[in-house]
Amino acid sequence: MKKLLLSLFPVVVFSISSAAADRPPQFIAVAFDNCTELSRWQELSDFAKEMNQGGDKIHFTFFVSGINYIANDKRGIYQAPHQNRGYSMINFGGTAEEIERRVAFMNAMHAAGHEIGSHAVGHFDGRYWSAADWLQEFKIYAGLVDEVANNNGLPETAKLDFPASSIVGFRAPYLSTSPGLYFALKNAGFRYDTSGTSESNVWPEKKDGIWRFNLAGLRLHRSKKSTLSMDYNFFVTQSFGLDNSSTRTAHRDEMLETYVDYFKANYSGNRAPIHIGHHFFGYHGGVYNDALKAFVRKVCGLAEVRCVTYSKLVDFMEGLSPETVQAYRSGDFPHAQSPTIDSANAFSN
Repeated sequence: MKKLLLSLFPVVVFSISSAAADRPPQFIAVAFDNCTELSRWQELSDFAKEMNQGGDKIHFTFFVSGINYIANDKRGIYQAPHQNRGYSMINFGGTAEEIERRVAFMNAMHAAGHEIGSHAVGHFDGRYWSAADWLQEFKIYAGLVDEVANNNGLPETAKLDFPASSIVGFRAPYLSTSPGLYFALKNAGFRYDTSGTSESNVWPEKKDGIWRFNLAGLRLHRSKKSTLSMDYNFFVTQSFGLDNSSTRTAHRDEMLETYVDYFKANYSGNRAPIHIGHHFFGYHGGVYNDALKAFVRKVCGLAEVRCVTYSKLVDFMEGLSPETVQAYRSGDFPHAQSPTIDSANAFSN
């Protein structure tokens, strides 16, 4: 009888499995390229102050082109690899007075916890550059940072409050790299590069001594089209790079919803950091600037979200064990549900 009862009621063994790691924060890195227009420095300065009134919610990274440290009439101090002296692919920095104002903005933003990175000097396509070419460009960039006042005939009070040696992040113009870049970055003292691209749920990795933070491939909201997480790429994908005022609102809303989709998928998934790259120039009538600010307002400050500079993200990654990084990549931690984000009133501010 006992044997019969055992056969009718088999023994159930319960096993308790535990995750390999605690849930990481959802990091969001928002960065800007070129960084020329003084009106945008003012706008982003005001926006960051607004966001951080109740505590630190957002810190930006600015990949500043070196021409922003050179007044138009001082252009002869720059010579890019394989180029004529005084030539750049984008405009130089304006008058000496405009250089001084730009430096003041940069000093204030840096003091408030934002990061200044490098976007090289003259915005050249470096896909065929050697390591020596990149090192030449980096050396020139460092001199422009450290000697910005002297180079432009400005008083010593117009200098940058931080040395070139403190600039440790890079994004290549056109996202165009060469094999020699990473040797040059390491030898020039950089810690990370943001010139690559990848799928949206990829955790960063360190290769050749440099952390790689990649822009994400995204599917446009309710669309079969794909683009990168950068404003210019949205502009080309949505409207072939042509500004049509009749499509601005729809494309603005589509960018916001696409960024929200990106956020929700990663927040409830493997928590891979979110990478967003924009420019100072107001593509498509400036609506992408509006979409980005709306996104930041909606997500920065939410539970477990950290909107940080890339240097802070490097610090976080450097503090992880290989086992923890692997657990994050595979999503082996307790997951969370995505927060509800109402985009209906996103542009009412």
